[in-house]
Amino acid sequence: MKKNLTLIAGCLLFVVLLSGCGLTSKQIVQTQSFGSATENIGKLGEEEFVNIRNGIIEMNKELVAIDNTKTASDLKFDRPTSPEATATRIAATKALKSYGDLLVNLATEDRAEDLQKAANSLINNTTAALKKDLSEEEKGAINKIIVGFGSFWIDNKKADAAKEIIPAYEESVNELADLLAEDFSLNDGSLGYIKAYDTTAKRLKNASMRLVNAGDQYSVLERDHAVQALVLSERAISRANEISKKAEKAIDSLKKANTELVKVIKEEPYSTDDIKAYAKKVQELVNMFQVLEN
Repeated sequence: MKKNLTLIAGCLLFVVLLSGCGLTSKQIVQTQSFGSATENIGKLGEEEFVNIRNGIIEMNKELVAIDNTKTASDLKFDRPTSPEATATRIAATKALKSYGDLLVNLATEDRAEDLQKAANSLINNTTAALKKDLSEEEKGAINKIIVGFGSFWIDNKKADAAKEIIPAYEESVNELADLLAEDFSLNDGSLGYIKAYDTTAKRLKNASMRLVNAGDQYSVLERDHAVQALVLSERAISRANEISKKAEKAIDSLKKANTELVKVIKEEPYSTDDIKAYAKKVQELVNMFQVLEN
């Protein structure tokens, strides 16, 4: 009997120790909310950079077809969205997606293999996007996950990893957000992707309107082609404006929520308003993408 009581007491102590160092319920909720929103914004960005490049190629093709002032020297259809430039931007969005995935996994009951996969993806895509190595602090925090969670202490290890990674990765997340902000800005002087998309659409619109307004100078077939190009350009201009507005708000919210999550994980005084606003802005962006799908 005494032996059984000792065994039971030992088991209870083990359970207490096992659960005592995990994340609090509030930390779990906020980490999951931020992680899910960041994973979504990464997915959307990854898809949109490919969509923008394909859209620019299509509009430039139409522009050359209807504008007889264009010559062979104008046949750089993907300018300025080259494969190399697009790959760098996709790496940035994949890094954010991996970071969000990692945080969700750390705050839930997912397998150790999922954590390791997300951690490796985070390292590879962040270094590719920012074109620099991670800091020693970032490497140390993430390497703890890559080494593995093979013991019964996995919940405690996940909590410890979250408490290290979130503060250590704060600066890199902000840098990735800044890269996205530039690419989704329509401000004068912007060299980003959405600005190039909008500029290409306006060129196509001007060229197609000249044909549409030329009366009987062109055949019905040529006029029909010009009308289709005009519709394509109008849709692209509208798409650029709507996505830019929603994306800029979501990215700005990302940086504010990132700062707030660090406070949450460090158990410093915080408000959850920024994380809630971030999740809302990302959902609005998701909804807009669905409306504007090709």
